Formats: sequence, C-alpha cells, structure tokens
Amino acid sequence: MESFIYQMPVKVYFGQNGVREHLASELKKYGPNIMLAYGKGAIKRIGLYDELVEILKDCGKNIIELCDIPANPTYEKVQEGIELYRDNHVDLIIAAGGGSVVDCVKVITAGVYEESDLWQAQMDEGRIAEKMGNFAVVLTLSGAGAEMDNLGAITKDDDKKTFVGSYAKFVILDPTYIKDIPFTSFMPGAFDSLTHCMETYFGHGYNVSDRMNEGIMKDIIANMYAMINGNDSLEIRSNLMWDSSLIQTFLFNVGKPGDFQAHSIENTLGAYSHGTHGKQLAIIQPAYYRAVYENEMDKFATFARNVFNVKEEDNKKAADLGLECLEQLIDEAKLPRTFKEAGYELTEEVAKAVSMKCPISMNGPRMLTREEVFNMLMRLR
Repeated sequence: MESFIYQMPVKVYFGQNGVREHLASELKKYGPNIMLAYGKGAIKRIGLYDELVEILKDCGKNIIELCDIPANPTYEKVQEGIELYRDNHVDLIIAAGGGSVVDCVKVITAGVYEESDLWQAQMDEGRIAEKMGNFAVVLTLSGAGAEMDNLGAITKDDDKKTFVGSYAKFVILDPTYIKDIPFTSFMPGAFDSLTHCMETYFGHGYNVSDRMNEGIMKDIIANMYAMINGNDSLEIRSNLMWDSSLIQTFLFNVGKPGDFQAHSIENTLGAYSHGTHGKQLAIIQPAYYRAVYENEMDKFATFARNVFNVKEEDNKKAADLGLECLEQLIDEAKLPRTFKEAGYELTEEVAKAVSMKCPISMNGPRMLTREEVFNMLMRLR
C-alpha cells in the first residue's frame, strides 16, 4: 500500500426535512450575504426554491441569485459567479442542485480571491489559491458525488478541465428531493457512481480499499437492479444517494492510484458533445475494459466473482462473464451503448480531436495509444 494522508472535512446532514431542521442553525455561522446558485429551475418545480428563500429571509439574509447554471458548466458562468460574489461581498454560496451546479460553485470559490485569471492560474501555471470562498450544498440529483470533494469540471470553448476548489462547509442530503426524478434521468447518475468505484478499483494494486470498494459496488448494483425490477422506493434511492457521496470521500482509493481513463475520454468529449456524463460513460467504460482487461486478467476475474457473483473458476472466462454482466446492467438500466443511441452524432473530426487531447492513464491495466482511443470512439458511433 502506498503512503497517504487522509482528511475529510465535509459535514453531512442526511435524511428527510434536512433543510427545515438544519439550515437555519448553519446560517448563523455566516454573514448576511448569501448567494443562491441553481440550474434551469428544477428547484422551483419541486418546491425547494421557496423553502430556501423562506428560511434565508427568516434568518435575515440578503439573497443574491446565480441561476441558469448549465448541465456542463462553462467558464463564462464561473466568471459571472465570481463577479457576483465579489460585488455583493458574499459570505456563503448555497449550491442547490446536482453535480453540475456543485462543480460550478466549487470553481467559483476558487476564483473569488484570485487576482489573475483563474484558468491561467490553475491550468497554465498550476497554482492553487490558499484562500477560497465558502459554499454549502443542498443536493437534488445524486450520482457524481461532487458534494463531497473539492474538484470541479468546467468547459471553455472545446476544452474541459478539472479545477481545485474548496470543500463544502456542510451538505444537506434529503432523499425526498430525488424520489420523483424519472428512471431514465436517475440511472445515468447511479452508473456514474459505479464508474467512480470501478476506475478506483482497477488502478494498480489490491488492498483494503478494494475490499471496501467491492461492497459499495455490490450495493450500487443491487439497488440499480431493484429499481430496474420495479422496486423504486425512497429507501432504494436513499441507498444510492449515500453510495454516491461515500465514493467521493476518496476513502476507497487511499493507498493506491486510480485508473480514470474512461473519465478522461468522456470529459474531453463532453466539451464537444455537452452530453449527459453518465450516459457517455456507459458507452465508453465497457469498451475501454474490453480493450485492456487481458492485461489484468486476475483483477477482472476477482471483480466478476466478488461484485457480480460469477462462479466460473477459469480467470479468462470469469473476466469475460464479469464484463458481460456489466454490459447487461447498462442495457437493463436503459443506458445507451453507442453515441447514436445517446442522440449525439460523433464525427471523425471530433473523435480525432478527443483522442489527441485526452489524458492517457498510466495507472490502468495498460496504457492506450491515441490511435486506440480514436478507433474505439469510431466503433462506438
């Protein structure tokens, strides 16, 4: 096991009526100016917006709104948020939404005390500000686990990069906010959670982190199948919500490197397609594993046996069956297997650009060549 330092500073309130029970007491710790950040208006449809505004007003807070944060947050939106934060002397941002809103807000906090251009500071100079803004999360769509980490993916033109922001001061996870999300909208997030586990798991080595990871993967798969089979209860969605958050505590990848090759390809492609993250991962992930699994046959066989309960003793056959189980899960969750099924026309030009720009993982079963990335994307059209 490699050496590591582990610290998880995020405070979580999990359960129904969390906003009513906990938000006011947390707000006492911050000044009068609160930015409320959200997406295209879903928080208004579910009644959360009115609930938040009522509590903020009862607490005597001034409300500054940052709305219309897109599904793939842009650097332009980040800059808008930074300007609002500075002009209004914001004391705390409440990110009310899913992973995209949370990512955008995290990156805003990274830039509020940065005197130079944030993109230049972090992407070009590799410099992370010591002082950052404050934010909290009221989560309305789970899957990415963004509420638990300090990383945010932002798109600028045809480039998508991951920034380092601050950690949330507190997170409110109320499963009632996700209970009415349609099956086809909920499943991409659940699969995103599973990919985070797998990409950690298939990094080099096998240790206690992997043993815990296997348990989380089994739970995600069991609860996805419960929903697939018609048991779409609040309890099932609660389990998946907490699974997602637990993964991004990074407890399951301490002491070992992760292999985030599929995420790297998807993030790079997302700057062009603006597609749903979990759907595009469902297309890329199995294809990537099919390309590399023979170089880590024992690990893929262990994955098949311990996660999908495959009984085959031969490692090659077990690994094959495990990948078939993964592909079957994707099909039964009604996730796409090609970009055409996802509604995106992948051109040869974009596939070439993605293959040339995406980071190549050195921590997986083997390194892909850029030609292999290109050919894989072309096969997935």
